Amino acid sequence: MLTQDFTIESSALNLMKESEKGVITKFRKNDVNLLRKLISIGIMPGLNITLEQKFPSYIIKIGGTRVALDRSIAKAIYVRKTK
Repeated sequence: MLTQDFTIESSALNLMKESEKGVITKFRKNDVNLLRKLISIGIMPGLNITLEQKFPSYIIKIGGTRVALDRSIAKAIYVRKTK
């Protein structure tokens, strides 16, 4: 029997609010080139991120690194929000 509350839902990064934190859960697109690009710049499932900015581009913070993403890429990254 489970005794702790938990959530498994995730949503696209572009739906998060600025300063929200989360864990990357998956990538939506099946575009191999996009997946390789994301992994090559250090974006992969399981990483903690903070959305710092939404306009004019999405700025996420991963550890001590900030990465700028366009809207189409932000829509392809799914994140489970954390506190």
